[in-house]
Amino acid sequence: MNTILRVCHLNKSFGKQEVLTDLNFEIQRGDIVGLIGKNGCGKTTLMKMILGLTPRTKGKIQFKGDSEYNTKRNSLNKIGFLLDCKLFEDFSAYDNLKLFSMYSSSFDKSELDKRINMLLKFVGLDSSKKLVKSYSFGMKQRLGLALALLDDPEFLILDEPFVGLDPAGVRVLLDYIVKLRREKRVTILISSHQLHEIEEICDYFLFINGKSIETHTKLGKNKIIITLEYAVPELEQSLSKLVTLKEGQIILPHDMMLLNSILKLIYKYNCEIKEITVSDSIEELFRG
Repeated sequence: MNTILRVCHLNKSFGKQEVLTDLNFEIQRGDIVGLIGKNGCGKTTLMKMILGLTPRTKGKIQFKGDSEYNTKRNSLNKIGFLLDCKLFEDFSAYDNLKLFSMYSSSFDKSELDKRINMLLKFVGLDSSKKLVKSYSFGMKQRLGLALALLDDPEFLILDEPFVGLDPAGVRVLLDYIVKLRREKRVTILISSHQLHEIEEICDYFLFINGKSIETHTKLGKNKIIITLEYAVPELEQSLSKLVTLKEGQIILPHDMMLLNSILKLIYKYNCEIKEITVSDSIEELFRG
């Protein structure tokens, strides 16, 4: 295991309002991690704290083992982000990258042109003089991704990158994210409400639940949920080692042989079934 980001006992309050409480998690190098939770739960606040844009109230964040990384330009240059990206609409994509490089790029002048052209090719944009104001929303998002990659980051933070994109645009951006991990081993933290899409590419998920955080691995595309009319302790005891039990529900993977075994036990104990549903494993977190 090679930990690139470690968060320890992190708290954030705005005045008397506590937003995040005692967050603890690690992200491993090369992983794609989904950050999910309901609106207003603190996802963007957490991302801004990692970037050093928002001060933390308590706790520690380490990047590559360094808790002082946010005071060092060389360390911060290794973290790219797409977070409410502002573009120069009256300039070309190339000129946008050139302008941003004046403030952040660690590449010297002789390498910079090559770097910019490579990034534009990577995200599927040409280096023509076409102005950004004529771009579609999807093209602007891809330019934002190129800006986030300008300094060749090791860690990339993407906050709701699919907002405003049509299905084709979402697919294109997903492919670029996977390509980044495959070709450059970039570690990626991504927040999104496009749960079906990010479940496809993420290795695991950080779910902000209330003010705390939980880690969830992927359980497969779908799962089966059996809701009983009432709880039966003997049945729950028999099922406890086979499936997940939660508030009168039996939750199991999409496995028909296992489902048949569970149904036999339910009938054995004369339990009444209220409903059986097939539900997306990540979307179900929002209902819990």
